[in-house]
Amino acid sequence: MSPSIRTPHSIVLLVGREDHSAPDSFGGASCVATADCVAVATVSPVDGPTSVSVAPSADEARLVVLGEFTIESEGQVSVRDVFHRDHDAMGVEPGFVDVRVLADTAVDPTEVVFVVRPGGS
Repeated sequence: MSPSIRTPHSIVLLVGREDHSAPDSFGGASCVATADCVAVATVSPVDGPTSVSVAPSADEARLVVLGEFTIESEGQVSVRDVFHRDHDAMGVEPGFVDVRVLADTAVDPTEVVFVVRPGGS
């Protein structure tokens, strides 16, 4: 079951390293990334919670792709909010991982799924 969270500042992060670098801005996009962090703009916390999960696969039929990125990991990827609170995590091989970001809508999603696979897959 995916945790439902009320994300502060309407942002959820997937980080690959403890000392990660979050993106400075979204530049009008719903999803952006740095070398070790993916950020997704979500529904406002006053409008309700966001279901967020990280998994090696997902049922993509009902979801839209917000972006595809490669980030560096120290052996785990963690779903966090902007206050560095962990909400979900998944162990991975250290190195680069491919991240496909899925959501229920392209703008202000209430469901976000980070599909994480070994880099180069």
